[in-house]
Amino acid sequence: MRNQTSRALSWDGADGGAAGRRTEGRAGGLASGHAGGLPGAQQGGDAGGPDLVDHFDAEYFDLDRRESRIQRHILAAFWLGLLFGLLGTLIRYSGPEPLHMVVDPYAYLLLGASVGATAYGVGWAMLSSLLAAVSPLVSGLACAALIEGFKHDGWISGGFQLNFVVVLSLAYGLLAYGARRDGYLGDAAAGLLGGAMIADAAEKALPGFEEYLPGFAPWPLAVVSALAVGLVLFLRRTVGARLRALLAALAVPMALILLVPAP
Repeated sequence: MRNQTSRALSWDGADGGAAGRRTEGRAGGLASGHAGGLPGAQQGGDAGGPDLVDHFDAEYFDLDRRESRIQRHILAAFWLGLLFGLLGTLIRYSGPEPLHMVVDPYAYLLLGASVGATAYGVGWAMLSSLLAAVSPLVSGLACAALIEGFKHDGWISGGFQLNFVVVLSLAYGLLAYGARRDGYLGDAAAGLLGGAMIADAAEKALPGFEEYLPGFAPWPLAVVSALAVGLVLFLRRTVGARLRALLAALAVPMALILLVPAP
């Protein structure tokens, strides 16, 4: 009787251990299967564990790299804006006048378009374009204050023009972000950006217009037109898209000249 009881206990223990191992294997397989739909659901817990860890590590590193690129992009927009404002103010006071005609405001518009086009989303495009539009004011006003003193009257008189440049740079950044899309809408947006620059330069170069500036033609006009064409080519990737965008860009100044006669 004692031998039979010991054998029964030993068989029960063996059955319990095997059942425990089978239950543990099923639990590991189900846990790995529910987390991410990995093959561990069919192969057991040990096979799914490393794949699950690698899966989450890859997602974490991708998210971390994306956040780092966004931070670098925002900082670049801010520091480039400060640099552009400083250089633009120095050119205004001590540089040649044709160069100043090109820098103000077209260099700032190109900066806003560049940071907007390379942003990682419409919200980041708005933020980076706003930083690129406002930071030149900070460095430019500080540099002007060091050169000519704190003449607040001069700053207030030019406040409307400064605000207009800020709003225009922000609009250029958002429109440049939209110009990176595929299709005709992207072509139209890129053409509108380049055409607006050429049309504004044409108003300053042609006598009779309200914005006419003596000396703007031929070199400042040629440089601004080349920058506008380069912006269009930068925003569009394929040959067909670039041709369509260039045609749209040429249509804007032609419509200005034909439909809006000089006063």
